[in-house]
Amino acid sequence: MSAPMQWFRLYNRIIDDKKIRLLAFEDRWHFVALCCLKSSGELDAPPSDLRDRQVAVALGVQVRELEEIGRRLREVGLIDENLNPLAWDELQYRSDNSTDRVRAYRKRQQKQERNTTKQPRNVSVTAQETETDTDILEPKGSCASGDALKPEHVVERWNEIAPALGKPKVRILTPERRQRVKARIGGFSLDEFREVIGNIQTSPFLRGDTGWQGMSFDWFTKKTNFVKILEGNYNNG
Repeated sequence: MSAPMQWFRLYNRIIDDKKIRLLAFEDRWHFVALCCLKSSGELDAPPSDLRDRQVAVALGVQVRELEEIGRRLREVGLIDENLNPLAWDELQYRSDNSTDRVRAYRKRQQKQERNTTKQPRNVSVTAQETETDTDILEPKGSCASGDALKPEHVVERWNEIAPALGKPKVRILTPERRQRVKARIGGFSLDEFREVIGNIQTSPFLRGDTGWQGMSFDWFTKKTNFVKILEGNYNNG
């Protein structure tokens, strides 16, 4: 049994996957739900009537419906006979949740802090200006609370949705950007950040479908714009 993961990778190419497109919309969600159960470790339990009932409850269906769902997903080659997503270990990276990765990040931070203290006294160098570990995006508690959210996580999420919006990814988390994002983190919850990102993805105006192309990482992280997006001012635009 593999260790449970609090989150898993869902590749953006899934929208063009021929196997997924063969499914009805509700079965596409059933497959994603099974991936969630696999990630949490619930599908690693030995097959049994109790396990099937638990999976059915998680999917919000009856056991007899679960059997038919399983048949349809197996038919297109997405799961095995025990409801496990195929090629799971090939698509997921255990290092995404490993303590080794976090330990390496902390070691680099300590090294950076030591290097900072060696700077001449007449040179002002801050941790914000020298931070280079933005590639390590392992949130404490997997962003389970607002306190766990960091500017790097916001950048990571933006870079995930930017290509679909036709917007450039953030390459440099400047001190100004960091300060602005930290101010938003201090005033809004993780759920509110998720809602803002969701509204950006679904708003025709913010996506640029109506002609306006002004939406960017710097634009949406400004307080006034962030609040407007959160309140749904652009949802129907």
